[in-house]
Amino acid sequence: MTAERRSFVVVTDQEDFARWLTNLLRDEGEAIVMDALSLERVLQLVDVTGTRLVFISLSHGGLRQETAFLDGLAAAKPLLPIIAVAEAHDQTLLLAALRAGARDFMTPELRPEEAISLIRHTLDRTHSLTVSPGENGWVAAVISARPGGDAPMLALHLALAIQAQSPRHKTLLLDLGTPPADTLLFLGVNSSYTFVDAVRSLRRLDATLIETAFGRHKSGLHLLAMPEDPHLAAQGITSADVYVLLGTLRRYFTHVVINLGGVPASDFLYLTLGRVDRVVLIAEQSLPSCKQNMTLLQHLRENKIDLGNASLVLDHYLSKMPPDADSVAKGMGLPLLATLPSSGMARLSVMNSGESIFDTAPQDSYATAVRRLARELVTPLPSTEETVPGWLLKAREWLTGGRR
Repeated sequence: MTAERRSFVVVTDQEDFARWLTNLLRDEGEAIVMDALSLERVLQLVDVTGTRLVFISLSHGGLRQETAFLDGLAAAKPLLPIIAVAEAHDQTLLLAALRAGARDFMTPELRPEEAISLIRHTLDRTHSLTVSPGENGWVAAVISARPGGDAPMLALHLALAIQAQSPRHKTLLLDLGTPPADTLLFLGVNSSYTFVDAVRSLRRLDATLIETAFGRHKSGLHLLAMPEDPHLAAQGITSADVYVLLGTLRRYFTHVVINLGGVPASDFLYLTLGRVDRVVLIAEQSLPSCKQNMTLLQHLRENKIDLGNASLVLDHYLSKMPPDADSVAKGMGLPLLATLPSSGMARLSVMNSGESIFDTAPQDSYATAVRRLARELVTPLPSTEETVPGWLLKAREWLTGGRR
């Protein structure tokens, strides 16, 4: 028996199933039986109890209503594993359950030890997404009003620097910028699995899928990008899909760097920036760059996007040419985070060789500046105590009389 008492929700109007699952789960946790297909009530129960697994019984007579309920629950709680239960191993019921979002399928014909093994395996598959590193995943976004190579260049080197500084933690480079997938080209990474695929795989997105499908750089950095075909990028993605996917990625990765360079002011941009911890606006000291980026900032402010976490990075900076960095930052109403040198030969080498500046010119001034920038951006990881939910800390203090 585990030290932590789990809760399981069993949705069935059949007493035999309720009795079987209650007995089966006795040593695993508490089975809470719901005898009605009320999505609202089940969602409330899941939230209140912290349930980590739901069982739903299926039958041929009520299959349409049951799969509709299962589909609604999976859409509302993409990270919540669902196991469908039926009297016998029926191919029609099995396929209907999996298509509606069930993670697995079981019957009372299973031996108790087989059923428990299946349940534990289902829980273990989602454990890394629901427990660690939890809501403490840190996300930074690189934005720019102008499409081009500067934003992906900065984003990929920031992500590589963060990965190198925190090798025991997982870092993701999420490339949603324009042109699409430049970071994968710059790093010589081939990956057919895209951001759109991840959105469509939300119900199946777990640690196994992330580790096998996402792009991977030799440094250990994970990569996920928009498809190169712009028509595919826009098909069937809703704001809710983006919101849920970003939340999922935060749970799995300790650090996420998002390239949003060239993405125009839009609901997609506003929603994404609403889910990040730091925003880095990359601009140049030229009049066109300043004008377009100031317009972008104006749109963000008009749409109530909090820019209290935003900073300016001035790229291709020439200190002897006006306007100076402080004047540009003041004009944009953002604190100046850093200036970056042009390093034209080093950048061109990245674009054509598939190797980062850290590999081809590790002592280049651009590499040095980005490493320093990465250290300044990333906040210290929270201590174990800080990751404990507030109510649990209060309970522990009450039980121990305030002793640690």
